[in-house]
Amino acid sequence: MIGEVFKTYTNFINQGGPVVLILFFISIYLFILISAKFKFLFSDIEILKAEYKQNLLSLEKDQLYSLNLSALKCDFKNLITKDFYIIQTLIALCPVLGLLGTVTGMIEVFDVVSFFGTGNARALASGITKATLPTMTGMAISIVGLLTYTVLNSKSQSLISEL
Repeated sequence: MIGEVFKTYTNFINQGGPVVLILFFISIYLFILISAKFKFLFSDIEILKAEYKQNLLSLEKDQLYSLNLSALKCDFKNLITKDFYIIQTLIALCPVLGLLGTVTGMIEVFDVVSFFGTGNARALASGITKATLPTMTGMAISIVGLLTYTVLNSKSQSLISEL
């Protein structure tokens, strides 16, 4: 069973070219970040909120109260939105890498046409596969990443607005 799944992924990466392999590693990193952020925002946040409330109660009402309150809110916001820029960058990078795979696949198609002409359909199909698989992979990773990022961003904004 595991061997068949591994063989399927290996075949997919071989057909799509090196760009699909790069997209595969980027997607693993992206979804590790997203999973960690989901765990933090939906599970571990109660500990952080309790700590924030405790720190809020411990603030002395002196001349620096508003400055300390601003720093405390800023620290809380930074902890909540940590790694969002990396996630956004990886989501934006995937379609661009897919486009790079399209260009390299089309270059292969043009090489086949220049060498064999249009008579070798099998060689043309291989290049077209290398042109379309990276695009599809990059777009699929980007769409799933964007949907999950929207959920994470919405949750983080609601937590920040509770301050």
